Amino acid sequence: MKYASSLMLVVGGFCLAGCTSGPRVALTEPVGPAPGATAIGSSRSGQGSLVVYSARVPAVVDLNRDQWLENINPNRADLRFEPAHTGYTIYTKDGRLVATVANARDDEEGTPAVVPLPAGAYRVSAQAIACGGTREYVSLPVVIKPGETTVAHLGGTWVPQGYPADELVTLPCGRPVGWRAASGEFAGLDTGR
Repeated sequence: MKYASSLMLVVGGFCLAGCTSGPRVALTEPVGPAPGATAIGSSRSGQGSLVVYSARVPAVVDLNRDQWLENINPNRADLRFEPAHTGYTIYTKDGRLVATVANARDDEEGTPAVVPLPAGAYRVSAQAIACGGTREYVSLPVVIKPGETTVAHLGGTWVPQGYPADELVTLPCGRPVGWRAASGEFAGLDTGR
């Protein structure tokens, strides 16, 4: 009997963890630097950089505050999120952990981290906002080029203007998340780590 109650607690924990993790999406098209991009922060030879605008951190829920804010301005749904972007993880293309990025110093930090990386192919695992406003975890291939910055826009607010759809990587729902790198670039690059 004592083992049965322990087993029920463990199974219940797994069920709760599964409910909070959200859907997972694995994108196959790699994101690369924007046309004419330059590196932010790192100019060392062979280095590029990565910036990920992941989903924003949810604010602490205070029902009285939220109701009051909705009554003042119902279009201010952005007040339900802190300025900070959620953390993410970077892996080599063969799955080895490279870095876990906090992506903000605190909840008030609205600028995502600039991560210098050796040129190569990586996979980023981060929270994204899907077209319906729901959160989903995305596995995104990225290409880092020397002296250039690759930017992934997973926060749901990026709207590139005047570019054909075939130059952009999108979520399954059609929301753009970054500039398309040639598939051969991802397949042909290694990280050297």
